[in-house]
Amino acid sequence: MSTVKDEIHELTDQINQSSHRTQEVEKISKRFESERDELQVTLEEAEAALEQEEAKVDRALADVAAAKDETERRLLEKEEEFESLRYAQLRLMLTHSKHLQL
Repeated sequence: MSTVKDEIHELTDQINQSSHRTQEVEKISKRFESERDELQVTLEEAEAALEQEEAKVDRALADVAAAKDETERRLLEKEEEFESLRYAQLRLMLTHSKHLQL
């Protein structure tokens, strides 16, 4: 009878140990789930920040392109103005040359 009682006691101890291990595994699992959720939030925040920075870069690139276009347009206007002045100067010189030859 003592052996059956000992076996029951031993099995009860094993069940208690298994129950304790199960509780520990559940705690670890919950901790990992919590960490995973925190990492997911951090990832989402980082992705949102990245999108904002990409939008800033896009705006900056658009601003640079617009400034480049404006600069090229103004440069072309100045070149045309210079050519017009040069042509007017040339005509004036020709007119003076003709007057001097008379």
